[in-house]
Amino acid sequence: MDINQKSEGEFIFKPRARLIKTIGEELISNDQVAIVELVKNSYDAESPIVDITFSGNVEEKQEGKKINKYLKKENATLLIYDQGNGMDFSTITSAWMEPATNFKKKSENQNKIRKFTGEKGIGRFASAKLASKLELVTKQANSDEEIVVNFNWDDFSDEEKYLDNIKVRWKTRKATEIKEKGTILKLSGLNNDWDEDKIRELRVTLSRLLNPIVPVEDFLISISLPKELDKNLDGTIERPETLNKPDYLIKGRIDKLGRPSNIIYYSKNIGKEESLLFNDKDFLLKDQPRVSTSGAFDFEFRIWNRDDLNKLSKEVNSTVKNVKKDLDDLSGISIYRDNVRVLPYGNKNNDWPRLDIRRVNNPTLRLSNNQIVGYISIGLLSNPNLKDQSNREGIVEGQALEDVKELIKLILNEVEQRRYSERPRENDRGKVSQESLFEKFSLKSISTLVKEKLPENKIIIEAVEKKDVEIKESITKVQEVISRYRRLTTLGQLIDAVVHDGGNYLNKIDLQANLITKSLRKKEIDKTELLEYVSNIQALRKDFAQLFRRVEPFGGRKRGRPKNVIIEDIIKNQFSLYHLDLERLNIKHSISDTKNEVTIDEAELGIIFMNLIQNSIHWLEHIDNERNIIVNVSKPSSDQLEVYFSDNGPGIKEGTENTIFDPYFSTKPDGIGLGLSIVGELISEYDGDFMLVNNGDLDGANFKLIFRYRI
Repeated sequence: MDINQKSEGEFIFKPRARLIKTIGEELISNDQVAIVELVKNSYDAESPIVDITFSGNVEEKQEGKKINKYLKKENATLLIYDQGNGMDFSTITSAWMEPATNFKKKSENQNKIRKFTGEKGIGRFASAKLASKLELVTKQANSDEEIVVNFNWDDFSDEEKYLDNIKVRWKTRKATEIKEKGTILKLSGLNNDWDEDKIRELRVTLSRLLNPIVPVEDFLISISLPKELDKNLDGTIERPETLNKPDYLIKGRIDKLGRPSNIIYYSKNIGKEESLLFNDKDFLLKDQPRVSTSGAFDFEFRIWNRDDLNKLSKEVNSTVKNVKKDLDDLSGISIYRDNVRVLPYGNKNNDWPRLDIRRVNNPTLRLSNNQIVGYISIGLLSNPNLKDQSNREGIVEGQALEDVKELIKLILNEVEQRRYSERPRENDRGKVSQESLFEKFSLKSISTLVKEKLPENKIIIEAVEKKDVEIKESITKVQEVISRYRRLTTLGQLIDAVVHDGGNYLNKIDLQANLITKSLRKKEIDKTELLEYVSNIQALRKDFAQLFRRVEPFGGRKRGRPKNVIIEDIIKNQFSLYHLDLERLNIKHSISDTKNEVTIDEAELGIIFMNLIQNSIHWLEHIDNERNIIVNVSKPSSDQLEVYFSDNGPGIKEGTENTIFDPYFSTKPDGIGLGLSIVGELISEYDGDFMLVNNGDLDGANFKLIFRYRI
């Protein structure tokens, strides 16, 4: 047609035949996932069981020292048989023969027993991923005939043909292969070999298809293999006994607002389940006040201490190696939508909530991905914001999924705190010990003992005293190094504030400089105007210099004896560095108008109050009423200075009063747990105390700091 003869019109898509194979190859990531998609169809068909049968020639190949057996793809077949409802001719026409069909979405086709696991109409492409030929045999209960459809996926590889040029042959015949009802998928001309490792991975994937913790009793999956292959890979897929013996367990529900309900906690050490109750301040998402966008979901996490599995192996009558393998195969947190797994969450090494990174930052407290076998149960209707990606492998990234990740950490944080408190420790304490970290590195007691028992032995006495002096000198050097590292670490935390404020000052200076340039280009130069701009730049330079003076004490260079400073000024400087967060959250703060001079290292004072301010900002973000911090400084005697630091946040969680000062213990879901420990250690170096008190100025967290040295 001559385009000039027509001014407008319409086009239609003419898909090439290779679209079918392209979809199968691109959307289905591997053979195991392809089989899972076909098994899902059997589940949707209300089948009580699915039999997966591999047949063909088994060969061996040497791989290092190991001999690996595998099913050779040539002349091999894969048969998937279910006893579901089967399909009639109209279903095949409207469902199987319509890519991206909406068949399962229509109300008249809704499953009466199970929620459909698929609704995008792409599952059949999985067979094209697995093999070049497919024979589909299906029969319904009310029919004496079975329908046979033959697909040759190689026909769809012809780049010259369009999709509507490919013919798929069908026929009906007297039922011979299916007695009652169901569907058989016969795949031949397999695209890949299947070795024992690949089949083992398939078993693990299928074992997680339906929730292994709360299995669906009316749906079984069985695999049949040639006799030459490992017999342990043959038979019905069942969950290992290991899963029934966790060290810890937490389960319950998160409601649509993101609040926990019906939470049950179990510890093997305690030996019984207990209900956990939460108030409004105990379990909060970031950026409150807001509710979760993920929707309500049920969950259960089972947790093991993997450093000692001997006892567990005896409990399940197995070996430590097999118990580790069970946990390796099934560890991770899976997502199940209407009881069927959403891939790839929970796959081996798929740490989608990023628990391992969290553990690297705090290995003492945090749980790793391989210690947990857990699930989250969502629904198509109850969680509309958690939508499947088009390839059926994952949920669309967004705020709803981020909220799920954060809620997982909040749940695990409850277990981690209780698990930590159950561990044996040297002593429980309500305040940080007055002993410095280095107090025990002394030979003073041994020197005294030697003088008492061996007063005549001058050589031993001198040797002990000399070694004691050497140890003290070494400790001094170590303390200097640690002090520098503390400063550098703190400086790193302040970089964002410095960069932001510094950028603002530079922008303001640039503006004044541009105004000067513009003024100088005028025919008549106004000196008064220029002097004003220069004066503005000089004022900005002073403010800029003040910013660096606040940060300077945190530099890593070695310092001499601390100079006299006003402690209230140091505290004000620390609040100034966090002015952006304080303004953003509308946090009011007040500092007593006293002026107490101390001879304490300015950087160390800064580190102390920086950690306290950071903690308060974090927890105050979780409340939606007026936010306040009050700092009171007093000097009750000439040799003692006291600071009360209070906020009106959620306060210290009940049951953690004796552990919050321990290194690496934190009630923050992503906390490292060093802040309060560092504060306590620094205060101890000034012969002081750091403690939690009940009678503070506000009703949140109240700390009392006492300094006795250099005050």
